[in-house]
Amino acid sequence: MSNAEREQFDPMRTYDGDPMRDVLLDRLDPTAHTEFLVYVMGPYTTIRLDYFLRDDATVDESDVDLGAFGDAEADLLDELRETVEWLRTELGVNAFLAVDPAIPTETHPEETDQERMNVISQSKAYAEASNAVVFVLPKAGVRDGVDIEIGAVLSGFDLGHGEGTPQKPPQRFHVFREHGVASATLDAVPHEYEVALTEYGTRSELQDQLARFLAGILRSERRGDLPPVDDDSATTDGAGE
Repeated sequence: MSNAEREQFDPMRTYDGDPMRDVLLDRLDPTAHTEFLVYVMGPYTTIRLDYFLRDDATVDESDVDLGAFGDAEADLLDELRETVEWLRTELGVNAFLAVDPAIPTETHPEETDQERMNVISQSKAYAEASNAVVFVLPKAGVRDGVDIEIGAVLSGFDLGHGEGTPQKPPQRFHVFREHGVASATLDAVPHEYEVALTEYGTRSELQDQLARFLAGILRSERRGDLPPVDDDSATTDGAGE
């Protein structure tokens, strides 16, 4: 099956008739390594402790340790944007969040002529098009939806142990969890999937780990240990032809 035929039957690879990778490269601002796309997933909402308490309860959130991204004065989306901006400026990779390409989802409130995507299909498509996919899970974030997305994305690429040939090399995925994050879903990741999980304690530790992970992928690409991103699905799908 040719790439064109595969894209016709695989909506994960296209958006509005164009390859998703081309769409992302067109919509994202260029960087030193524009072709090296890094999809960053993580919670956009900061935990508000009063949400979990009775209406008559009070809490001083300044006394609560919410970890490396727990600045009560900052929105977690802005904190994640800082991480993406660091990746773009310091490492030069073309990192982005799901909201950055401005592709509307089915829950998007504004009227638009653009094709809409559901959030899980969108995440799969972004992951499919990217050289690397990182999940950043800070203590400060509300992770309910993100935990579901992680499972959907990893399962969508057949990355589970014993699931056969992965639809994308598992080396291109990495989960970064802050120390103290309690999640049965995240605990299960290294047992259920062929994907690495690393814990960090500070922003600088996270940055060091991200830099090592991405440098490793870049080296593997240059040595030919990983197929070009455009060939990821072609390599695996063609195994049975």
